[in-house]
Amino acid sequence: MLKLSPSKFIPLICCLLTASFGWHVTAADATSEKEVAAAMMKAGRFYLQEVASHGGYVYFYSLDLQQRWGQGVASKDQVWVQPPGTPTVGMAYLKAYQATGDSLYLKAATAAAEALVYGQMESGGWTNCIDFEPRGERVALYRNGKGSGRNTSSLDDGQTQSAIRLLIQVDRELEFRNKQIHEAASFALQSLLNEQFANGAFPQVWDGDAVDHRQKVVQASYPDYDWKTEGRIKNYGDMYTLNDNVTGYVTDTLLEAHQT
Repeated sequence: MLKLSPSKFIPLICCLLTASFGWHVTAADATSEKEVAAAMMKAGRFYLQEVASHGGYVYFYSLDLQQRWGQGVASKDQVWVQPPGTPTVGMAYLKAYQATGDSLYLKAATAAAEALVYGQMESGGWTNCIDFEPRGERVALYRNGKGSGRNTSSLDDGQTQSAIRLLIQVDRELEFRNKQIHEAASFALQSLLNEQFANGAFPQVWDGDAVDHRQKVVQASYPDYDWKTEGRIKNYGDMYTLNDNVTGYVTDTLLEAHQT
């Protein structure tokens, strides 16, 4: 098992995140605004042209870019959806574009969004990884027909939520002219709403079967059996869940969709 040491990897996205928040540079600062913009462009261009794979990103890269990691070792055809993967990088590019107006950043953000479009599940959301190799070990049942296997969309760790938010933001920046991105965002949002329980909650995962919105809403209560030994839930992901801030993150995503 490889041990990851932060000193051995390239935290290039930090340059984009730091420089894109519009820091005010004064005459007393040793670094000028022009120098900051140049450093950000150097990092952004390198990340887009040398680090990206199919428009997407993983978590860590070795200095020679020959080794890649997400949650585990990644192949050159695998990109990560789960933050801080492809959506996180794409949103950083958008901040850089909004701060500078340079089209390279918008191009990079659009490429990241298009990578997500490729990996959208038939069930409407995303899993933690997209495998662009149709016979790859992490491939899933993608809407584009180039995948196979599981059709599980996940809200775990902000996977589907962050993907939707990047699509929404890129769609808005492109003035809704990219039909593929707009359609993928719309389909994902409708799929997400289809999975909302009658009491407003969301499951951790879903496989495409919409929940029954007619189900009776009941008040929470303690079980009338010993929960330590009886009635143990094997598939808790199908139930109402609060794990990993599922409800809060979904709410933020839906609010952004409404505002857009």
